Amino acid sequence: MADLHGVETIELTSGSVAVTTIQTAVIGLVGTAPDASTGAAAFVTVGTPILDNTLTFTAKLVGRAGNTLQVVAVAGVPDEELPEEVPTSAVQNEQLLTITLGCDEAGTLIATADDVADAVGSLAGSAVVVSGGGAGLVGPFNEKLSSGEDEPFPLNTPVAVVGSTLWSKLGAAGTLQQALGEINNQRNALSIVVRVAEEQDEEAQRAAILAGINVLSRSKTVTTYQPRILIATGFSEDDAVGKALETQAGKLRAVAYVDCASGATMQEVVQRRQMYGARTEILRPRVQVSNSDGQIIYRPYSAAAAGLRARIDYEKGWWWSKSNQDIYNILGVEQIDEFILGDENCDANLLNMQNISTIIRRSGFKHWGNRLCSIDPQFRFESVRRTADVIEDSIQETILEYVDRPLDRTNADDIINTINAYMRQLHGLGAIFGGKAWLDEELNTAESLASGVLYINYDFGPKSPTERITLRVRVNNQYALEELNAA
Repeated sequence: MADLHGVETIELTSGSVAVTTIQTAVIGLVGTAPDASTGAAAFVTVGTPILDNTLTFTAKLVGRAGNTLQVVAVAGVPDEELPEEVPTSAVQNEQLLTITLGCDEAGTLIATADDVADAVGSLAGSAVVVSGGGAGLVGPFNEKLSSGEDEPFPLNTPVAVVGSTLWSKLGAAGTLQQALGEINNQRNALSIVVRVAEEQDEEAQRAAILAGINVLSRSKTVTTYQPRILIATGFSEDDAVGKALETQAGKLRAVAYVDCASGATMQEVVQRRQMYGARTEILRPRVQVSNSDGQIIYRPYSAAAAGLRARIDYEKGWWWSKSNQDIYNILGVEQIDEFILGDENCDANLLNMQNISTIIRRSGFKHWGNRLCSIDPQFRFESVRRTADVIEDSIQETILEYVDRPLDRTNADDIINTINAYMRQLHGLGAIFGGKAWLDEELNTAESLASGVLYINYDFGPKSPTERITLRVRVNNQYALEELNAA
């Protein structure tokens, strides 16, 4: 028997969904900033110097929590039956500090700023401290504390940074503010910053940087952003740091940019490259830049390279190589690698063929090199590696929606249609040559389906960078004969 006389609507959850491409231009940066802001305590000021009754109430604890504190001053009232002078007093009740202003027997206020300061100062358990005072009288008021700020860059904590407003609070000392400036010279990029303690001892500093690099894997949980380009500018010349970046790059499906030591020779760089693998790009020259004091200095290239990678992602697409693209706002390079177009034995080409990137000067300074340290010809190009990472992560994040639904043909078709639609979208953007998804007929057995396991295959055709163009030319004397005959 029907329970309803009318029309009902039921929302169906089956069907394909749109795949959202992950954010690719997110830089993970580890470094030091000993002068970084420690936060600010909330405060409020009442009174005026003219009346000599200025008082400033400041939260004892630094941070935004102080913004919830309130200070109220009320006039004291003498007892009606036995009128006598009421002294100035204070009481703290959770977030409220109440001050009773002293008065004489007739109810006339006699509380001075000094009286209020003494009352609050002697109060046990007060959440605020008071400064100032004076002989001037204080009237009733009701004020909330404000301007309290948490520490913007706590040690060993991922912090998302965009633009200069926040990173100016890092202070000029250490490595972080200069590196962020070099990133943002290329593009106003989203960076996940991990500040570590600055240590005087080399081994202690290395340990601090390594601990900070390990924190990068928590970035998504803390900030909702996952870094895809990892750097530790000023420290990655150390192979322990470089290898830690490479390890994290594997966990995060990212790439790591590793700097070479100042003055490193080609032989030293090539030998060092053999220590690294599929997700690391070795950068040879240091770049000449101007620091915040206006001094011309040589700096590791990784921060500018990360900013360049982010800029190319935004302006052209993550499937583009950053090679042969302009590097903004650098004045020169520490070592000049000879570049002769078409010469296989020039310095720049020899480095590139050893999977090392450099900088050439050609209508400005350009990044020159496509390759990671991988020996796998399929994934030696950074743009191909990142294409695979973007596709795999984007699909994986989207397909989570289909987990734990009934394992039937409808669910399988929805997943396949979702992936195929995404492949068509990427093909339309020019990011890939094509791709498709299908059920794996061999692995999808009755037993695997009964155990709740579904196998779906997909492939895609990434676009490699045009690393070499071979122009074939020959002399054709027939043109001269044609011209003579035409005459």
